[in-house]
Amino acid sequence: MAVNKKLAIFDLDHTILKCNSDHSWLDYLMNKQFIKKEEYFDQNAEFQRRFKQGDVNYKDYYEFTIQYLKGKSDDYISNIRSDFMVEVIEPSINIYALRLIHKHYEKGEELLLASGTTSIIADSIAKRLEFKNVVCTKCEQKNNTFTGRIENPPSLGEGKLKNVQAWMKKNGFSDFKDTTFYSDSILDIPLLEKVEKPVAVNPDNDLYRVSQNLGWEIIDLPI
Repeated sequence: MAVNKKLAIFDLDHTILKCNSDHSWLDYLMNKQFIKKEEYFDQNAEFQRRFKQGDVNYKDYYEFTIQYLKGKSDDYISNIRSDFMVEVIEPSINIYALRLIHKHYEKGEELLLASGTTSIIADSIAKRLEFKNVVCTKCEQKNNTFTGRIENPPSLGEGKLKNVQAWMKKNGFSDFKDTTFYSDSILDIPLLEKVEKPVAVNPDNDLYRVSQNLGWEIIDLPI
């Protein structure tokens, strides 16, 4: 059954947050010696280099970042994740982005957080931001234990579009009419091209050029 509500979709990293949440999480784990720096640092740097060049398999990258969880339950990271939320995420929340979110909320629109961030931290961040709905990169679990694998597809690029479409179908949204999407990244082009109102928020250089060429709204939020 179709719903009559408008839908406002928000990216997370560098849109609502001033940081990349997954990268910050991995750095935090290394700095707190929760994981061994020598086992992650160099490989993570190489993934980041390839990421910027557009030459990385997203699934491979995300599965690399969660290997420390393989065979463990969510309780294993509960305490350190709580500290991370206070020490890293809270100061990274852009109050001007919160105001944008609140404007849509006041209009009675449905809100959806759509992020490539892994569910390990995305669910907690969504709860802090008071998003009832979240699409993210899901970490596979069996019998409440992490397998070290990512459920397909990861929520980046075409994968984010597919996951958002699956969520919309499940929640009664038949198409992208009356849908707004806020993002900073050229990686979100597949979803930006689908929605009725794409908005570039503090866009990267590639998204800025595309937005100018296509006449999309560009917002510069103070950070």
